[in-house]
Amino acid sequence: MSEEEIVDFAKKSLADEIHTSAIYQSLSKLYGEAPLSKELSGLSEMECEHSRFWMDFLEVRGVDASGYSVNRIKVYLLTVLYRLLGIGLTLKILEMGERRAIAQYSMMLRSSEISGEEKNSINQILLDELNHEEEFERYEARYKFFINRVATIFTQMSGGLVTVLSVSIGIAGVYDEPHIVAITGLIVGLTGALNTITGFYFFGRTQKKVKQGIMDRIRRASESVPQVYVRKVFDYMRKRDISEETARVIAEEARDKNMLTRIVAEEEYGIREGALGDPVESAVYAGFFKIIGTVLPLIPFFFGIPVGTSIPISIVITMLLLAVTGFLVAISAEIDVKDKILELTLSGVIMVVIVFLIGKSTSQLMKMFIE
Repeated sequence: MSEEEIVDFAKKSLADEIHTSAIYQSLSKLYGEAPLSKELSGLSEMECEHSRFWMDFLEVRGVDASGYSVNRIKVYLLTVLYRLLGIGLTLKILEMGERRAIAQYSMMLRSSEISGEEKNSINQILLDELNHEEEFERYEARYKFFINRVATIFTQMSGGLVTVLSVSIGIAGVYDEPHIVAITGLIVGLTGALNTITGFYFFGRTQKKVKQGIMDRIRRASESVPQVYVRKVFDYMRKRDISEETARVIAEEARDKNMLTRIVAEEEYGIREGALGDPVESAVYAGFFKIIGTVLPLIPFFFGIPVGTSIPISIVITMLLLAVTGFLVAISAEIDVKDKILELTLSGVIMVVIVFLIGKSTSQLMKMFIE
């Protein structure tokens, strides 16, 4: 990195650290005497120390850092937003910003423009940022269900949107009464949601039984002829380029600790013990998000807004839902938020165009039958 690039990054880091420190402090006040409050307050102090380092870093290079201050409005708005999202997602969002800086820190450490003492301080900042992630794993775990069900959430919500939009546009081509469009779309959407719940439940129940059967068969066999499965575990380890001696030790340990079933099921069948899934839970989640995708786009029709106005409002609602989904997917999977939102909203635009064509075709067919 050149001296100019280093100074630019230091300026950005200073501004980020100042605001992150203020946000952590603001959040800590929301949790009163709870243990989390003290942890957040400690994080705020840590970020404050980091900001002091960057101030000194810039001043050594003749850059006046006294003009940097906290934007209270920005901190207030972000605090309100993060409070609504919950501490799990909030910490994930804040950590994403810190992780993006890690690559830049690494580049700075290789630069000859930075003194040995400064490199030691940057190393310590890196350690601080990495270490505090572990402290908050228990809070982030509260929303881990989302990343495990993101495919279900997205497909069911999108399915509901497609169904309702196509029916709404089709009915709107024949009837000008928004309430008729709303009720018709709701009936079709709820019928689809009921089918989804039923399908997910029976599919999940069957899948669970199949997996449980495989697990039981492996468990019985490993108890009867453990040497066969010890050999299997040994072979799995060798395929991972683990030395023969270490692989043998792992295989024997697996037998002694009754882990043969777990390892063989996961390696050979991709089945994780304790993660067979609950068919009722899967059905409820699928149905719930199907209903969300069904009901929300119909809101303008239910309010009696003229059909010509309701359709574009319904499309905007669809885009917003996809954007929110993209945001949550990106945070959960730790990928770029802007790219994911753009990807899903663009796919939404394509979906709306297809839906519009389906709806127009449907309306023409209905007019033909009515006439």
